[in-house]
Parts: sequence; C-alpha cells; structure tokens
Amino acid sequence: MSETKTRDQIDDKYKWDLSVLYASDDDWEKDFQKAEKEYSQLLSYRGSLADPRKLEEFMPLYTDLSSVEENLCVYAIVRFFEDTGNTTYEEMKGRIELLISKIATDTVFIKKELSSLTNENIDAMLTNKPQMEEYRFFLESYARYSPHILSEETETVLAELGIVIGKLDDIFSAYNDNNIKFEEFEHNGEKIHLSHARYSQILESPDRELRTKTFNYYYRPFQQNIDVLANTYAAHVLANIKLTKIRNYPSMLDRALFPDYLPSIVFHNLVEVVKENIDVISEFNALKQKELGVSELHFYDNYVPLVKDVDKEYPYQETIELVRSALQPLGSGYIAKYDDTIEARVIDVFESRNKRSGAFSWGSYASRGLVFLNHTGKFSDVSTFAHELGHCLHRDYSIKNQPFIYYQNPIFLAEVASTVNETLLFDHMSKIAESKEEKKFFLYHNMKRIEATFYRQTMFANFEKDIHELAEGGGVLMAKSITDVYRNNLAAYLGEGMIIDDQLSYEWARIPHFYNAFYVYKYATSLSAAIALSVRITAGEKGAIEDYLLFLGAGSHKTPLEILNDAGVDLTEKDAYEVTVRKFQTLLEEFKSL
Repeated sequence: MSETKTRDQIDDKYKWDLSVLYASDDDWEKDFQKAEKEYSQLLSYRGSLADPRKLEEFMPLYTDLSSVEENLCVYAIVRFFEDTGNTTYEEMKGRIELLISKIATDTVFIKKELSSLTNENIDAMLTNKPQMEEYRFFLESYARYSPHILSEETETVLAELGIVIGKLDDIFSAYNDNNIKFEEFEHNGEKIHLSHARYSQILESPDRELRTKTFNYYYRPFQQNIDVLANTYAAHVLANIKLTKIRNYPSMLDRALFPDYLPSIVFHNLVEVVKENIDVISEFNALKQKELGVSELHFYDNYVPLVKDVDKEYPYQETIELVRSALQPLGSGYIAKYDDTIEARVIDVFESRNKRSGAFSWGSYASRGLVFLNHTGKFSDVSTFAHELGHCLHRDYSIKNQPFIYYQNPIFLAEVASTVNETLLFDHMSKIAESKEEKKFFLYHNMKRIEATFYRQTMFANFEKDIHELAEGGGVLMAKSITDVYRNNLAAYLGEGMIIDDQLSYEWARIPHFYNAFYVYKYATSLSAAIALSVRITAGEKGAIEDYLLFLGAGSHKTPLEILNDAGVDLTEKDAYEVTVRKFQTLLEEFKSL
C-alpha cells in the first residue's frame, strides 16, 4: 500500500483554488478585523427596527455583515479541513466561530424586534417604501414567529442555555465515539477487535457465523449501559418538550415542522404511505432469504450483498465523464454549468495527509459552490461525486438567481438536488451495465438506497414521534419504555420474514441523529421528491427540465412546499411518496426477472 501523499505532492489541478474566497490569509485577516469592528454598527439600531427609515438603513448593513461572516467562516474551516494538523487554520477557525457566536448573542434583539412586526405593519412599511419590497418574505418569515418569541431577556437566557442543552449530544458522542468498549472475541482462530466501522464491514461478510457473533458482541456495551443512555436521551426529549411549551407550540412535532412552513400532513402522509406499503419490504426480505439460502432472515443478514461488487476502478477523469453522461437528461444548460464547475478548480479531489475524511459541498455567496472529496476510485466515490456536484450546482443556481438573504437552500430541500443526481446515476448505470451480474449489482444497490432512506429513516422518524408523544402525555421515559417503543417500530417497519432479535431492540441507543430531533424524516421526503422529479424528467414530461432548473435557482424566496410545487411535486399528497414505492417495485421486478 502506497503512503498517503502530502498536499504539496498532489497536482494543483486536483486541488481547489480558494482565491474565490480570499486571495491570501492576509485578506482574510483584513475582513476579520473589519467584521469584528463594524458589527457594532448593528447595535445602534436596537429598539428602532419598527421604524421603516431605520429598517431601510439596517438591512444592507445586516446582509453585508452576514455575507462577510459566511465568507470568513467558509475559508477558515475548509482550509483547516485540507490539513487538520495545520494550527494556523485551526486558530482561524476558532476565532471566526467565537466571533460569530458573540455577534449572535449581542444581536439577539434583531429576532425579537423583527418578529414583533405584524403583516399589517409590513404591508404599510412596504407601501411607503416600495424599494424594500424584496425584503417582504424575509420580514414575514420573522413575523410568523411572533407567538413563539419571548422577551429579549428570556431569549438571551435561552441562547445561553442552548450550549448546556447541546451537551447532551456531546455526552452521547463522547460515549459512542470515544469511550465505548467492545469486547474482543475470537473467530476461526482470529481475534476480532470491533469498532463502529468494523461492525458495518462485517455485516457485509458472507460468513454468517462471524456476522452473528459480531451482532451479539456489538450490542453488549449498549445493553450494559442502557440506563445511562436512556437517561441521556430522555433528558434530550424532555428538554425539547419543555422548550416547546415555553415557546407556545402545540407539540414538538409542530415545533420541528414550523421553520420549514410544513403542515403536519407532510409528515403523516410519509408515515402512512410507508406503513401501507411494507409488503414491498416483505417481498424484498423473501428475495434476500432465497438468494442467501438461509432458513430465517435476521437483521445481521440484511447487509450481505446479493451480488458481487463490480470489480472496476473508476479513475477521477472517468468519473467526471460517467456522471456527465448520467446527467444528460437535465439538459444542455445544466451540463454547461457542470462543465464550468469542473474547469473552475472548485473541487478538492484526492486524499492527502491529515485531510479530513468524507465528502461535502459548501461555499459562500461571495464565491461559488465548493466540493470536498477523498476519491479512491470505488463506485461509491462515483456516487459521492454525483451527489456533491448536485449540492454544488444547486448552490450556484441559487447564487445566480437570488439575493443573499434568499440564496441559502432550506434544509428541507437541501438533499433533493444531490439525490436527483444519484437517482439519475443509478438508473444510467443499470442501463449501460455490461453483464447481467453488473446490472443486478446496480439494481440491488438502488433498492438498498430506497430501503435505507425511505423505509428505515421513516421508521426512525416515527419512533421519535412516538417517544415525544409518550413524554408529552406524561409517560415515563426509561430504558424499558424507550426500548419497548423502538421494538414496536421494528415490528411495524421491518416487514414479514425479518426476525427481530432482542439485541436489535436496543438499536435506538446508538443512533446519533436522535439528538437532532425530527431531522431524519427529511432524508425520506428528499428521496421521494428527487425520485418524483427524476421520473418527470426522464419521461420527457413537458416543462419538467425548466421546472427543475427553476427549483435549483429558487433558494428560499418562497416556502419549501411552494418551491417544490412549482417543480411539479406536492408533498401534501400521498402520490408524492407512492412514486417511490412504485420505483422500488419496478426495481425489484426487474432484478427478479434477470
């Protein structure tokens, strides 16, 4: 195995050029000093934001400072991720994070004063000052929070307490990432040292005895510490509920949906459609059981590939061309933007010493989208490339079409464009497969994506709903009650033919996403929206490409549901989710026919 290269050993054409953010560290420092000095100008507007004249003066200062903050933050953090051993960028990252935190604390009055404006106030203000019309949706988005915003003093206290409440996630992470102790065990004369990553790898092993042992040993530390983990999670849930009451929301679910303007029907439709179509998972379970040749299907059998991995290497240049071909249905305009992004040196491609692991896309309004990779040539890297380019171009379309205050894509929509790209890639790979086995490989992994994202994430979301409703109704959250609720969800969502071993009932205790309440359902809604959009596009439906490009450029200038509706997807209707079920059924039938 060759030694990992240092960053200076990698050709510049495979490294991003961050001069799109700052030409040098000195330029960053100048902007930092400017932001540190000039944010005090915002403080002079305390108590005056209901005055149209003052608000007109305030908004350009506010947006300019926010844009500079974003640029400073992105530059420092991505520089640090290039080389996590570089203390210069580690310090810059810490400095800008502290400054942003200080500015947020000192300017908490902004949220209070803007949320005090009524829609009537805003109408009157914009009638007198029509040049401020572009701020209407921004101001109305604050006004709708009026029933949920407290006094400035209380808001300041809650902002400070947020750090304390966030420690519950830190406690879980400290245990799960650093302090968990897995017992060593022996298999066929080899000592097995477990870790989270090793567990995932072994669950794909063809050795069933090894999988069974691994499954049993993996859950032991969670079972042994279940009371501590239950109390930690219960404290998180109870804090959520207390804040929900303080802020005058009917329930934690309503509070979680509120920032995205979502009616609860969006969440409930998702849950209902998944539960109504568990028979597809049952059929998939039967296929797995047959292909694996086992008398009973257990969860530790669920990740064994039914088809051998495609023994191919995908060099970076080939990856670019492959994804480019897959995205052709999006039209020449999108492809031109794709090509421009490849040429612009905004992609950091290869692993290097001390480089952060994983992949992401980020950027700032003052620059453009950036893509961070660790490409090794596996097909998963091709899928990751398509995914992150989806994020990147989504950002660039929004920058081109929206002012700063509306260019950020709401989290509810953030995964849609990236998932459209992945969906088109998998469909393309199935079509160009050179053998039956290769075709089955891509069909199988496409099904696993839907199983993991649509079915499993919805199960997680329903568990969160059940747990919060239990606590809201006065129920006691302890190890037994939480575990019982989780087991009921396993029984409802895993389908017929899947044996639910006792260990799996404790799975809730290892899921970090549960410390970010009601986030996981967005993975399922994003996949559903992406599949619905891709079906419109690949079917050649009139206006589908144009609608999709408008979606990419919409940013957050409307509510997320309005933006999706404009693109032809209505998540308040069950059909938006049923299209995902139909996709799964089609893939399953095609796989079985080969």
